[in-house]
Amino acid sequence: MKYKGTVVQWNHQKGFGFIQPQAGGENVFFHISALSDRQSRPRMNERVSYELSVDNKSKKSAKSVMFVKAHSGLDKYTAPMSKAQGFSVLFLALVAGWVWLARCPYWVLIGYVCLSIVTFAVYAHDKRAAQKEAWRTKEASLHLLALVGGWPGALWAQKILRHKSQKQPFKVILWLTIFINISVFILVFTPLGQQWLHNFIASIGY
Repeated sequence: MKYKGTVVQWNHQKGFGFIQPQAGGENVFFHISALSDRQSRPRMNERVSYELSVDNKSKKSAKSVMFVKAHSGLDKYTAPMSKAQGFSVLFLALVAGWVWLARCPYWVLIGYVCLSIVTFAVYAHDKRAAQKEAWRTKEASLHLLALVGGWPGALWAQKILRHKSQKQPFKVILWLTIFINISVFILVFTPLGQQWLHNFIASIGY
């Protein structure tokens, strides 16, 4: 049975919210996985239709949540920036600043940008392949692209394309590649990192 209501609360970061039933009564919980349109996100005071489900603890929640008014295809691009996206933008801004101060070659910034575009495109291709049950891109290849500098594109692809964003083992490895990549950048292109690397190599030499 279909019900109608209004979104009265939505936590974008945690991916859940509450619907106020049109017929009255207690607000109904719903998770991001209950959305029929996975590419868009609810807005406050937006009207939706939904079905009710009950878990093993007799708690009600909404499923098959649909927007009464269809969202634009641009919604997924204009949604609030996530912390991961913000982190990638901040890092690229710092790299750009380092290039401007002549502390880092310009090709490093260009490399990050180009690899991010390529990585985003590979994620998009892999998602289409998953939807069509076609030949998939190996996860090792996605992690390799992130490791060599395409990780900003990977973070944006996870947010915009909603691909590889829920699989925990994949996310853990992705953030490990990000940590390694940034560590290498610091060691190679910052005075403190270069000094540490020099001292480390010297200690091995003795």
